[in-house]
Parts: sequence; structure tokens; C-alpha cells
Amino acid sequence: MFYVNDQHYTIKDVQEQFRLFDQIPYIRDCKNHRLAVCLTDAFQWLSLLLYIREKGASVFPIHPSTPKDGAIRLAEKAGRDLLFFQTLDSVIELSSVRYEATGGLIQMSSGTTGSPKIIERTWHSIEEELNSYVASLPVEQGTSSIVACPITHSYGLISGVLACLKRGVEPIVITNLNPKYVIKKLHQQKKHILYAAPPLLHTLSRLMKNGELMDCVMTSGTVMPSNWLNSIKAVSRKVFQQYGCSEAGCVAIHSEVKHPAEMGTPLPHVKLEAGEEDNPREVVIHTFDKSIYTRDLGYLKEGILVFLSRIDDTINVAGLNVYPHEVENVLLEEPRISEAVVYKIKNKLSGERVCAQYVSNERIEESELRDWCSRFLAPHQIPLECKQVEEIGKLQNGKISRNQLAELHI
Repeated sequence: MFYVNDQHYTIKDVQEQFRLFDQIPYIRDCKNHRLAVCLTDAFQWLSLLLYIREKGASVFPIHPSTPKDGAIRLAEKAGRDLLFFQTLDSVIELSSVRYEATGGLIQMSSGTTGSPKIIERTWHSIEEELNSYVASLPVEQGTSSIVACPITHSYGLISGVLACLKRGVEPIVITNLNPKYVIKKLHQQKKHILYAAPPLLHTLSRLMKNGELMDCVMTSGTVMPSNWLNSIKAVSRKVFQQYGCSEAGCVAIHSEVKHPAEMGTPLPHVKLEAGEEDNPREVVIHTFDKSIYTRDLGYLKEGILVFLSRIDDTINVAGLNVYPHEVENVLLEEPRISEAVVYKIKNKLSGERVCAQYVSNERIEESELRDWCSRFLAPHQIPLECKQVEEIGKLQNGKISRNQLAELHI
């Protein structure tokens, strides 16, 4: 059925869990409840998810590292009436209200450009995504998905775990994210597709020994620096990238990434609208029942979606657009910089300004960075302020909120 780290769970193990769930009234009658689940046991969570899906009920997964008060707050915000916290024995009743609604998966948007939103998807829409995803995924038969990212989020849960099961292959869920352990699992499963976030992929690429290769690698969630992509490609047989949003799941896959901004070709079950290279526009996703305005700025070139920036992150300097990842790539080419982020600061008199934070083990004079940037960037793209920090702040999901950095800017 699937693995969690080194432990193999069979279909019989899952069926045994189903029998256990049948003995727990809150779970057995889940059709009448709106469940929030924050379990530390990945096997129990995946088994419960499959059970709830079979029942046609509704579930809201919460990352297992979330503290109790935080989990309660999220569950209440999502309108759940029951919360399973850490174990199946710990049930917190949040409301006596019962519901009669279409079952599905409830998730939070990333929150990178504002407060996270509650997103609810039907099981029907997820099944449609899975059929389209599996038909479009360019991997050989029998390729196992190694999922080294949260299985409470759609990237790891739907694209990583459920799509692999749909292909008739046993997924391997990694909760021990020690890079050396992940590399060991990759060696054990020669034919694999690794689902992970860019920072982990970059770390793995630096730890791989001469001659060692990852098979297939999938990245998603944020545009990685160009030098990271080059490092990952050097130790991988194939590097894929996928693009999507919480409302629709995955809507595009790229089978041969040459530039980090290339998101891929649209999946068969959706239609994507965007601008042209010289006139980028908001990316709009059309599904069978709705249109989703993503607030992403991009364009289509030879059928491939190219992402430029979140619209809210684009910096307008005297009428000229600055896309943060283009400036970040230049900063990261400076040998002493290991991490960088670019964001905007608004000023009533001077308008929007380009600012940056970066991580380096050495002290770098701001004038040095401006000289470096001037070799590769137009004057309006060069950061007016560069702040050296020990660590760049991130959200719980590992993403960077440029809005948050701007609010904390001093």
C-alpha cells in the first residue's frame, strides 16, 4: 500500500485501521461531522484520509507540528466541529452543529500575500485532477513517489501520495527529513520521483557524492534561484516542475525544466489564460465549474506557462516593473551570499522601492552589492537597501512572505 520511512504498510494494515475507525462513533459517523485532523502518526493520518474519502465526508488536515491552541484556532476558523489532536483518542469537540454538505478536502492557502484563506475542494474535483495528473506525469511505469514534504498539503498529499496510489505504485512517505536519510532512501529505490521543496532539493544536491544521481525530481511552491536549479540538474536524471494553487491543485507540469520560471504545460482538465512575453497578465485557471484568478503574473510561450511574480510582489519603480526573483538570482550569484529575498517598501513621496535581505557568513559592504548588481541589472532593479541577516524569516509552510518582510522592515 505505502511506506512511512522504513515501515511498510499493506492493504491489510489499512483495512484493519478501517475496522478500528468503524468502532469510533465520531469517525464512523463522519458524514455528519466536519473533521479537523492533526495527527503525529503518518500511517494513521493516511488511513483516516482514505476512510473519510470513501465515506464521502469532509476533512481538514493540520500540520502535525502545530501546537494544541494553534490547531484549535485553525479548526474553528475552518468551521470544524471536531478536532483529532495528535492521537485518535484525543477528540476535541468544538461545536454541536452538524452539517449536510458535499464531502471534500479543506486546506489553507499559502498566506504569502496576506492572511491564509480557507479553501474547500470536493472529492470529485480532486479525482478529476488525479486522472489528469497521472495521465500527464512523464515517468516510467513502476516509478515510486518518494514524498519528502508535508502530506497535509496538496503537493505532498495529492500529487505525491494519492497520485502514486492512482498509478498502482506504493508511495514512500518520508517524515525523517535528515538529508542523509533521504539520500539513503533514494539509493534504495533506484526508480523514483522525489517530491520536495526547493531548499531540501538544493541541500541534497550539495551532499550527493561524485557519480551519484537522483532519478526524477519534482519541485513546486516557489521559484528557485537559477544556481539552485543548475546544482539540482547536475545530480538528477530529470528535473520536473509543477504549478498550481490551493483552489485547483496542480494545473501544469514541466517535464524538462531549463529555467526556474518555466512552470509547464497545462493539464488536460484545465484551461490556462495568461499574457504574452511583452505583455504579461494575471494567470487565470478555468476548471469544469469555475474560473480562478490566481494573482500570479505570467505569460504563455510555446504552450508553456512562465511565471514572473505574484502581482502583489511586483515592484513598480517609476512605472517600470521589477520582478523579485530576477534580482534575487543576481544576488545569489555573488559567491558570498547563500540566501536572498527581494521585496518592496512603499513610500508616499518616492513610491515603491526595491529592498533586499541576504544571508552571508562574511560582512559585505552595501556599496559592494550595488556595484555587483549594476553589472547585471538596470538601475531601477538595483536594491536601494540591502540588509544582512542571520536568517530570512519564513512561514510555517517554509515559504517566504514578502508582505511580512515589508511590514517588519526597519
